[in-house]
Amino acid sequence: MNLYIVEDDMFHLEDISITLETLGHTCIGNSDDPFEAQEQIGKLMPDAVVLDIHLNGKQSGIKLGKRIKSLYKIPVLFTTFDCNVEVMSEAAEISPIAYITKPINEKDLQAALILAEKSSTNNKKDREEPSVVFIKSGNKLIKVALDTILFAHTDSKNYCSIITSDNKKLSVRYSILSLLKLLDNKTFVQTHRSYIINWEKIDSFYEPDQIIDINSHHIPIGRTFKEELYKRLKVI
Repeated sequence: MNLYIVEDDMFHLEDISITLETLGHTCIGNSDDPFEAQEQIGKLMPDAVVLDIHLNGKQSGIKLGKRIKSLYKIPVLFTTFDCNVEVMSEAAEISPIAYITKPINEKDLQAALILAEKSSTNNKKDREEPSVVFIKSGNKLIKVALDTILFAHTDSKNYCSIITSDNKKLSVRYSILSLLKLLDNKTFVQTHRSYIINWEKIDSFYEPDQIIDINSHHIPIGRTFKEELYKRLKVI
């Protein structure tokens, strides 16, 4: 399996990576920052995530685990020194594959990965073709059906806005390329370095100005993407 590790202790990061390799698995990425980890996990879509509960001394690993499960349906394996019952109960709320105490025992990790592999296989189709996504807004996760998304555009280097059919504007902490990979189900297409669109929502295409109209919104077409877009058009 391909795994991603979220760990803020270099010694334990190396220990887990070596153990994974010994067991025949691959670490495809790691981070000690919850926001960076979430973005990279969205790009890489590993089979499972090995996640430290206490990142930089806080229980932010549990919050990250909740987002990973809701957004990507990827199995989570918690690691920690903490055997506090309250912490374990909070972690159990997201139904992790395992709760492994440090230092990591190879047999415990192997057993957890067997369960993770089965869970990953069962969820694979749902992850590849999601019908909904959950977008974080303040303290809430807002459920958004993919077929209600019209387009998305870049607001800044690390943020995009998603525009829905009921004219909601939802800000997400992703680059436009990362967001496209997350939504990749053959429906969403990049038209410009700053825009992706729901192909099924196109109303018209004005060739002189290279503009696509979607629900009264005007979406530009960049030169880099023009040829690929024309290939998808069925003109009669």
